[in-house]
Amino acid sequence: MTLTERFALQGEELWRLLWGWIPGGFGTLLRRFLYRPLFCSAGPFRSGVGVVVQGFAHISMGKGCGLNRHCSLYASRGKISMGDNVFLGDFSSINANDAHVRIGSQVAIGPMCLIQGANHSFDRLDLPITGQGHIPAEVVIEDNVWIGAHAVILPGTRIGAGAVIAAGAVVSRDVPPDTVAAGVPARPLRRRGRKYERNGECK
Repeated sequence: MTLTERFALQGEELWRLLWGWIPGGFGTLLRRFLYRPLFCSAGPFRSGVGVVVQGFAHISMGKGCGLNRHCSLYASRGKISMGDNVFLGDFSSINANDAHVRIGSQVAIGPMCLIQGANHSFDRLDLPITGQGHIPAEVVIEDNVWIGAHAVILPGTRIGAGAVIAAGAVVSRDVPPDTVAAGVPARPLRRRGRKYERNGECK
C-alpha cells in the first residue's frame, strides 16, 4: 500500500469518526450528502449508524441502496459493485480484498452476513499463514437474491438470479438461479416457483 493510499484510509476513518455516529433521520440525510461524493458512483442511499467504509473510490452503488447499522464495506485493495435497491443488514460485511464483488439489483442481505473476495493461502509450512498472502476470486450475486442472516459467501462463487440462501448457510460453490440452498456447505434444496398444496387446494 502506498503512502497516498494510507493517507486516504486515515481520512476515511476521520470522516466516519466525525459523522458516522449521528443517529436518526438527520444522521441518515447527513451521511447521504457527505459520503455520496466519495464513492466511485452512488445513487441516493441510506446509511445507518456505525457503517464502516474503506476504499470509497473503489465502490459503486445504484439507486436506493441501504447500508444498515454497523455494516462494513472493505474495498481499499479490491472493488465492490452494487446495483439498485441492495440492502445490507445490521453487522453484515463485504470484504473485497484484491477481488471484485459484484452484486446485482433487488438483493436483500440479512444481518451478520459475510461476503469474502479472497481466502488465505496456507499450503506452505515454513511460513505463518498470516504471511502467505491471499488468493482472490471474484464473487457474483445476481439480481433478486435473498441471503438469510449469518450466511457466508466464499470467494469464487456465483449465486444465480432469484436464488434464496438460507440463514447460516456457507456458500462454497455456485448456486443455480431460482434455487433455495441451505447447509454447510450450502446445497440446493428445491427450485422456487413450484406449485404447492394447502388444505387440499392447489395454490
